Amino acid sequence: MSLRARYAGGALAALVVAGAVAAPAASAIAGSKRHEVAVIVVPRFAPSAYAGRGAVGWLIPGAGSTVTRAGALSSLVRGRVVSSLLGGASKGDPVIALSRQPAEITVYVALPPVGGSGNVTRYPIAVVGGGYHGLLRSRSTRIDGLVSIADIAPSVLALRKGHTPRIRSRISTDAPAALERLDMRLRHAHDARTLAIVVLVASVLTLAGFAQLLRSAALSRAALLAIPAALTTSFALAAVSIDGRLPATALLTLGTVGLALFAGRSTRALLPLLLAFLVAAVVALAIWPDINALSVIGPHPDGGGRYFGVTNEVETLLLAPILAVGALVGASRIPLVAALALLVVGWSRTGADGGGVLVVIAALAALWSFRAGFMWTPRRIAAAAVAAGALGLLVVGVDVVSGGSSHVTDSLGKGPWSVAGEIGHRLHISWAGATATTQATVAIVLTLVALAGLALIRERSDAVDTLLVALVVSLLVNDSPTDVVAYGALVAAALRTWDDLDLSTRGRRRFAALSPQVLPVLRRR
Repeated sequence: MSLRARYAGGALAALVVAGAVAAPAASAIAGSKRHEVAVIVVPRFAPSAYAGRGAVGWLIPGAGSTVTRAGALSSLVRGRVVSSLLGGASKGDPVIALSRQPAEITVYVALPPVGGSGNVTRYPIAVVGGGYHGLLRSRSTRIDGLVSIADIAPSVLALRKGHTPRIRSRISTDAPAALERLDMRLRHAHDARTLAIVVLVASVLTLAGFAQLLRSAALSRAALLAIPAALTTSFALAAVSIDGRLPATALLTLGTVGLALFAGRSTRALLPLLLAFLVAAVVALAIWPDINALSVIGPHPDGGGRYFGVTNEVETLLLAPILAVGALVGASRIPLVAALALLVVGWSRTGADGGGVLVVIAALAALWSFRAGFMWTPRRIAAAAVAAGALGLLVVGVDVVSGGSSHVTDSLGKGPWSVAGEIGHRLHISWAGATATTQATVAIVLTLVALAGLALIRERSDAVDTLLVALVVSLLVNDSPTDVVAYGALVAAALRTWDDLDLSTRGRRRFAALSPQVLPVLRRR
């Protein structure tokens, strides 16, 4: 079978399997008639108090590292959350009002105490009446038992109009016990996250350092494979419910280093292994979003930012296997690599990261141009930027036509001004995050200086230069600049080491592809 056929077959298989298995389950709430709905704020309660006559769950009261009661109340009545970096309070006219008396369907919700607190505590929510029983579930979180405070107002409005609400329920034999387990696993994932990142960074840099010291091609492949190995091990540990800080850290270390060393022994196995990882990522993200959410390297549902799919951090890490695959195939096969990569980051069933779509398109388009010997000029760069944006809209449009639904498709459905507003909002959050503390600002500046130095090295690499293009785009369309540049530097170290010691001259760019108008410093010596 040809390499092209294997790419197409793998991507098609992932799409068919994930689409068949991950079809949304039937809701317990038909939403076929209008209901009277009341929302009552009550003191914190045990889920067992309402489990016998309704559905219960945990509520994430805000987005970001901190939350206030005032901010949670503003989100509750307006149906949207604002990052704590921007104050945490939602503005505009309320769309629902709080009640004092129960109704046909009553939402009982507890909120954070007066003042500010860390956004690491979940608060109980119960819905009584209207056929709600068991565990609450929401298409915004895709985690049974967990809902966002922004889900409440849209669900109330939908029920009042006779439409299907965002918050529904599913039968559970012991909902309080299930919520207790969920809360414990979310706590453990939060506690283990910092150590998991230390393991990832230390594994990649250690393997890359020894590869350079020993001039070992096998170790350079291991340094590159350490990133997908860490993501795979993290997911596997969540799948078998190993999430305690010490056990998870120890097993993550063994899994990352062991898998990377074992898989890096053969040059011939590298491309099939990287392709298998990307296909497996499509299937896993589509079928088991809750397991991905509970991984120590993955979404941060406890902080209310992203509940499933690919975060900006993971998106940046995924550039390592994506660009490595692109570097190993010819220019004519790069569009097939792009199709598979866009399934990972852009399909609504895998999380629909709109920024990730643009980053992947820009990265692989740049890689194709380098390999094809395309001459870049300022005018062509501007045209390419417009074309990348149009292609991104096309990808999301195809997702909508095929039945996909996500925050990206919702934003696109509101028109171009909504998309522009979303990008502006992300830039605002990015700036607020980058300047929140002196430490954050210094870290970003130093990392950018290091990446700029890498960009000025005279001995060029297609994979690394493509990564730099992707990071520039990511800083413009995503809202986590600190993570993007930090993880980008890690990926750059892995790609550069692998390119130097294993990919060799196959990864060197033809310098004629660069116009002297764009980067004269990179002319061939």
